[in-house]
Amino acid sequence: MRPASLLIRNHLFELKTAARLVHEQPKIKVLLIGAFSICWLVSLSALFYAGFAFLYKLGGAAFFLVPRLFTLFFMGLGFMLMLSGAVTGYANLFQTPEVRRLLSWPVPMRDLFYYSLVKSTLMSSWAFFFIIIPFIGAFGFYRDWSFFMLAWSLLFSIPFVMLFSGLGVLLMLIVVRWIPRGRTLGLLGALFLAYAAYSATNYVRDLQANQTEDMMVLVNFVPGLQLASFPLMPNSWMAQGILSFANDDGVRGSLYLLLLCSSVGVLFLFLARFGSWVYPVTLQRHLTSSNVLSRQASLISRILQNLFPGRSALRAYGIKDSLIFLRDPSQWSQFLIFFGLLALYFLNLGSLGYSDLDPTWSNLIAFLNMFSLSAVMSSLSARFVFPQMSLESRTLWMVGLAPTSLGRLMLNKFLLAAIALSIVGTGLASLSNSMLEIQASSLFLCRLLMPMVAIALAGMSTGLGAMFMEMGPKTPAQILSGYGGTLNLILTLFSVILLVLVPGIFSHLLVLDRISFLSETEVTVFTSIYIVVLSLFAGGFPLFLGYRTLKTRDF
Repeated sequence: MRPASLLIRNHLFELKTAARLVHEQPKIKVLLIGAFSICWLVSLSALFYAGFAFLYKLGGAAFFLVPRLFTLFFMGLGFMLMLSGAVTGYANLFQTPEVRRLLSWPVPMRDLFYYSLVKSTLMSSWAFFFIIIPFIGAFGFYRDWSFFMLAWSLLFSIPFVMLFSGLGVLLMLIVVRWIPRGRTLGLLGALFLAYAAYSATNYVRDLQANQTEDMMVLVNFVPGLQLASFPLMPNSWMAQGILSFANDDGVRGSLYLLLLCSSVGVLFLFLARFGSWVYPVTLQRHLTSSNVLSRQASLISRILQNLFPGRSALRAYGIKDSLIFLRDPSQWSQFLIFFGLLALYFLNLGSLGYSDLDPTWSNLIAFLNMFSLSAVMSSLSARFVFPQMSLESRTLWMVGLAPTSLGRLMLNKFLLAAIALSIVGTGLASLSNSMLEIQASSLFLCRLLMPMVAIALAGMSTGLGAMFMEMGPKTPAQILSGYGGTLNLILTLFSVILLVLVPGIFSHLLVLDRISFLSETEVTVFTSIYIVVLSLFAGGFPLFLGYRTLKTRDF
């Protein structure tokens, strides 16, 4: 048996063992994850079902709209799969300690690449089934499909996610292997990307010039629809295959399924050859590029030293945390993906005509955007801020020798997280509100809301991280899987709901003129006081408990 097969079987055995040990996890964590998964599937299925019902009530227009919206949905899903595959593939192929350990074993590089490729594909694609299954299931239930037809259509999702995840790994290998280094090569790479963007823009303009009148209206209303409908795109095969089954054309749908499967086979055969040739050289280059990394670290250090003036131990810890975050692509890429997608959505609000809606709807959309932004900030603070104190447990002896204390170290981590979340959240909130052109009182509340949400989330995650500090060499995933991580996730989400929902309700009632006993200024003042008081309590009380725990705990 090949070493790659043994490694894959060992990884599957580890997953099976982890599944058996679910009963050893905190019950509140298991109940929370199970309840959230069920609510997610049910609510998303109901949302898709309502959307299909609305489209088919339009009559004959549904037969023109549904296929194109299908292709657009799967194109967006495919691009997210590519990003996930690229980030996960980079972490599994170049950064995990397992790769460094396997290099000393009698495992050929080709088998090591096979194993890392399969592992990264599985890790980057499994979560997307929680979006694809409700979408296809809602469509199947609306069209009264049988269970066999529904299961047959769900088979499309397996080669679809494998194809785009593999494309993400391929793109990552090309970038890591031939990324320009040095100023001259960097300038040439930038010029090439600019030329590629210019050529793509001209190509899209030519397509728009040759499209029909109906398609022109849709393209102007829904950006990216022309590209999504291109017949050689895999997302178009996915959409056409499912719709073929919906129209009782099983032969045509099976042909699209075989086309997806054969494309996955060709891609992975190419990845096997290409990766066996590129991966050893790229891995060696990655492991031995000390000079380039030292120059990059020196440049980043100089920038951070200007951002953190003065001389203190807290300044040193701030620079250290920032360098660790910026040097790890698996961390900053998650920030870039989540906030980048939100920024793209906010930028397109103007083209969708939301600013021309009635003030009631634009105000409602503004607070829904604030909630989605706060939810992303909550998940990222739980992922990155909560484990910070536990990760310092291995070097607490250095803190004891330094002219500082654990309490001041905790305060430094809180300030750094609060400033970072506040800058990003306020910037994206301002972008959303400028596109929606909401009224003055709602604009003031949204501007106040994001910094206060950042303070609440950073304080809660830092304080609870100090209270439930894990000792020993543990990874962030292991730290988050404990009782403290689960409790922090619940409380941060609950805080976001209270901070955004209550001001949103009062603002919505104010726009509807349902609050007659208070003026607009009074409602804005009372709501602002509520936001400030609740945020300071949600962030300050866990910080106080964490500080007291650090003072009384024996390390």
